[in-house]
Amino acid sequence: MPEIVSVVGSPDSGKTTLIEKLVPILMEKGLRVVVIKHHAHGDFDFDEEGKDSWKLYQAGADVVVASPFKITLIRKSKDIYDLDYVVERYLKDYDLVLTEGFNRHGKPRIVVLRPGDDISRFKIGKILAIVCERDVESYPTYRLTDEDVFRIAELIFQMVS
Repeated sequence: MPEIVSVVGSPDSGKTTLIEKLVPILMEKGLRVVVIKHHAHGDFDFDEEGKDSWKLYQAGADVVVASPFKITLIRKSKDIYDLDYVVERYLKDYDLVLTEGFNRHGKPRIVVLRPGDDISRFKIGKILAIVCERDVESYPTYRLTDEDVFRIAELIFQMVS
């Protein structure tokens, strides 16, 4: 099973920016990395209304769209909205699962804070690092600089290997 590290924080705190910077560093180190984005606001669409895949999904089918460059699975998830289930079922081939969000799942985490954010709402599970423009007492604190992102990637790499 792959290791799971969650990047959590308030909206617009820099979670996506951090993940965008981490992924190429971790892949350069030889890790197979997948990112799961938590979408807590109901349904979402990958395909366009009127396209064949959209029509088939609307007809009730789970749909896989496959090309020489990408594969997408669109599956209803009424009873399987569980991070561990998704990783175990679909992502076994990866070394590392980075999640954006999934705060309540209690996985080891990197917390990205905006100025004034309170760390207490992100203390579910082990905190590996804090990314913030101020130091946070009792936690290793990093900035979103290239040098610090490299250090965070090294921390994750050591955990996975």
